[in-house]
Amino acid sequence: MPISELEKKWWGMNFNIAAEEMRRLKETPSEEEQLALYGLYKQALHGDIPSEDLYIRPNSDIWIQRKYDAWLAIKGKSQERAKEDYVQAAQEMIKKYGRTIVRSQWNSQVWTVDY
Repeated sequence: MPISELEKKWWGMNFNIAAEEMRRLKETPSEEEQLALYGLYKQALHGDIPSEDLYIRPNSDIWIQRKYDAWLAIKGKSQERAKEDYVQAAQEMIKKYGRTIVRSQWNSQVWTVDY
């Protein structure tokens, strides 16, 4: 099956690029999408969430509790798999929300942001 032009532009995106691109979305993802990305990001960087003996579940702020729960929900997923899933989710977010690309002399010479 031939690869579409849209699919071709995503080749080569890695975890670090995907994380940076999430800051450039034109619209804000839903809270559930944000939480899913957060959990994957934390799992990719740190692995499993520490036990409550070391990392107490927050109880003062509902949003922080939800972020904690998002990370806890994927406990056991390997860091490599979390990175792969994060990249896939980021690609879907870019397709869904688009992204803002700010061109400047510096980033046009150093970075290529069209994947």
